[in-house]
Amino acid sequence: MVVLTALQVEYEAVRRHLTDVEEVELPQGTLLDVGRVPGLDWRLALAETGPTNTRAALVTQSAIEHFDADAVFFVGVAGSLKDDVRLGDVVVASKIYGYHGGRESADGFSARPVLGETSYRMDQLVRSACRNNPWVCLTPAAEPSARPAVHFAPIAAGDVLIGSRASETARRIRRHYNDAVAVDMESHGVAQAARMHGTVEMLAIRGISDFAGPEKATADARGSQRTASRHAAAFALRILRDLRPAGRAPLERPGRPATVVVSGPGRNAGTTDWETRPVVRAGGQEYLLYKGPGDLLQESRDGDVVRRQAVARVTSDRDSRGSYVWLRQIEWERPLPGAGFDPLAALEQETRLCLEHRGPGVVQLSRGGNTATLALTWPADRRLGRPLGTLYELLPLATARPDPLRLLTIVKGLATVAEFLGRLHDGELSHRALRPTAIVMGRQHASLRDFGLATVPPRRGEHAGPYQAPEQRHGSVTRPGPAADVYQVGALLQHALTGRPPTPGLPAFRPSGAVPDTLAQAVADALRQDPAARPGIRTLRLQLLAATRDLLAVPPQR
Repeated sequence: MVVLTALQVEYEAVRRHLTDVEEVELPQGTLLDVGRVPGLDWRLALAETGPTNTRAALVTQSAIEHFDADAVFFVGVAGSLKDDVRLGDVVVASKIYGYHGGRESADGFSARPVLGETSYRMDQLVRSACRNNPWVCLTPAAEPSARPAVHFAPIAAGDVLIGSRASETARRIRRHYNDAVAVDMESHGVAQAARMHGTVEMLAIRGISDFAGPEKATADARGSQRTASRHAAAFALRILRDLRPAGRAPLERPGRPATVVVSGPGRNAGTTDWETRPVVRAGGQEYLLYKGPGDLLQESRDGDVVRRQAVARVTSDRDSRGSYVWLRQIEWERPLPGAGFDPLAALEQETRLCLEHRGPGVVQLSRGGNTATLALTWPADRRLGRPLGTLYELLPLATARPDPLRLLTIVKGLATVAEFLGRLHDGELSHRALRPTAIVMGRQHASLRDFGLATVPPRRGEHAGPYQAPEQRHGSVTRPGPAADVYQVGALLQHALTGRPPTPGLPAFRPSGAVPDTLAQAVADALRQDPAARPGIRTLRLQLLAATRDLLAVPPQR
């Protein structure tokens, strides 16, 4: 069986279910993680291909041939095309429209859809799973209070990024394929690859993470992709529990795995340079990129300046468990002669800050031509042999009650971060870019992965997203500074307490009765809209230390 998804977060949603994992390389070079899901007879092979229908089809075909697969599952996220298909819902494709199929003439567009349709056998499996405990594979810690709906309905797939329901492509889908309830960029290629093998069946299972519009970035920042991916993976495993190779039981072929192929990085993102290169070379050193959860592997562009970031392993390290770095690179694609600024100098300045303020250790700074690369130490979990996780992995879902032990760990960790920020503020600098993945969570304390925006002048609109301080938004008359750090620590605390960061325009944070008064007051003070009304970072740290003592004094809830 072959199952595909569209994002790294989707890969992780399936990968967390696997045990006894080993890596397998296909003849074409594609790498797959092969393991087992406890309670299922199948073995699963998990791979990552890249975006678009074409790339998804190529990897799907090679995986089917290598493992002699029986079926293809495509698991991940999609955009909703209907108002009644909500965030977190799961859409199982009853058929898949290749919406680019048609004829363009002087009379307009005439649809000639290329259609992939679910077989009757898979149709019955889906309907049975919907009737009989569909969420049995959803882990208890992730189980929402309100169960997501499952829609067995058509979806549309093409290679155009839909950023608005009012776009011409969206109107064309409504006009010619108006029963489609969701849209992605890979599932049609997967369906065609499966169809070429005749007896191989295919099923697309898509969690809804956005509404195919400009609000996608905001929804993603609130964790919609993580939730949608988890729901899609859980429902896929529920169907897999009932799936049997035609005419025989899986145990008759113990060496033959079901295959999961991942097509990330997603339908609304282009492939970045580092996502297509597992190894980065800089200053004579090689780094193996590590694709952790959240936005750790990322590329952004500001005009001619490209910024890349990732956690990476130092490949020359002789330690079998490895050492890790926070790798960042700035490329100035077309340097301007006589320009009054040098974007590459920001990494050089950050190197100096690391030494002056006892920040992350500097492993290497290299600069060649129009590119600069900085590697800072990233703590490793020696017991598990991997880089330490971030605050992102500890934050609860919007519908989940905060776990007392995790909340205590987060509050203690942010108190440690506040201590470091205090030293930064003494030097008249501010981080201004705190987010969950910016904070590395150790067993005893937390640390910052880097200095954020401390090396660049403040500007309106910086650090866009749910943790942005009010004075950082466009139109603010107050220059962002240390008070923005205080607000962002408060925003992270609100996320830890409620499952959601602050939303502009909505009522201020209101704690539940289970939150100690000291912690509730600390969050309320840090989230004040007026920067001058917020406490200093050292005052906030003292509030957090007091809240830590109160959390330790609260008896565990039964």
